[in-house]
Amino acid sequence: MIDSLTHGDDLFAILIEGGNPHADGPLTEREQSQLQEQGLDAATLHALVIGRVVMGGRGVWALGSDRIVVLGHKYRGSVERVPLTDVTHAESERGRYGETVRLQTRQGGLAMYGADPARARRLVEHLSAARTAAA
Repeated sequence: MIDSLTHGDDLFAILIEGGNPHADGPLTEREQSQLQEQGLDAATLHALVIGRVVMGGRGVWALGSDRIVVLGHKYRGSVERVPLTDVTHAESERGRYGETVRLQTRQGGLAMYGADPARARRLVEHLSAARTAAA
């Protein structure tokens, strides 16, 4: 409820207009620190997607050379590392609430909506290329 009051205009833009005003924006200082703690530099990422996690708020997926770091998927401030070898499927599609990007991994599925379409496509393309090269 508080999140809706605090970010009401942003949620309105996603739910009604189908676009996230922060999807192509920069990372917060906290997100940058979290990525650095995982050994990733925001300036050298292969792909970066910012969107919304259902019932979770802001989410960030950062693609490095051998892993994806997922911020905010389980709860605000959570950090998960997914090795690229664990990714079995990736897709991006335009939906009712903007661009939706999905990953299927050996641990389960991940999804985010309200993402920037170009960033989402770049992530899916890099993951597809990595899977093809590994096969």
